[in-house]
Amino acid sequence: MDYIIMDLEWNQPIVPKKRIKGLHGDIIQIGALKVDEEMNVKEELNITVKPKYYYRMNHNVQELTGITQQMIDSAEYDLSAAIDELRAWAGDDYSFVTWSFSDISMLLNNFEKYNIDSNWLPECYDAQLMFDDLEMQEGRSYALNYALFHFNERPESSHDAL
Repeated sequence: MDYIIMDLEWNQPIVPKKRIKGLHGDIIQIGALKVDEEMNVKEELNITVKPKYYYRMNHNVQELTGITQQMIDSAEYDLSAAIDELRAWAGDDYSFVTWSFSDISMLLNNFEKYNIDSNWLPECYDAQLMFDDLEMQEGRSYALNYALFHFNERPESSHDAL
């Protein structure tokens, strides 16, 4: 079995009053690493997604992620095609690992709004919860940067999904 360590980035409305009912954010990037059971990286996937609803890039999201209006305008995939690509790339035997369940919640929210079937989703694991359970044992949520520093790793400077 493989583990797909996945992160998502999403756009939000420029004006909060313009929020689309029922849509918390529009996915604009899927980043994933495929690792084996020994945590050896096998492959990586990085997909920029053309949003349907929040298609004007929010300045705050751009500043955080580095994803520009030009990048989403020229994206090759809409969300449905991006999910098809992710599924084909992931293979047949895998589970998702994310840092908190906010990415899975956003994925499910987008699936509902885009009318994409979610019955195929595999087992999903929350690495943030596992970090607290196995390392800190304090019953709280930690930022990913904190966990990286805990293990003497340097975080990347950008907030890129991959």
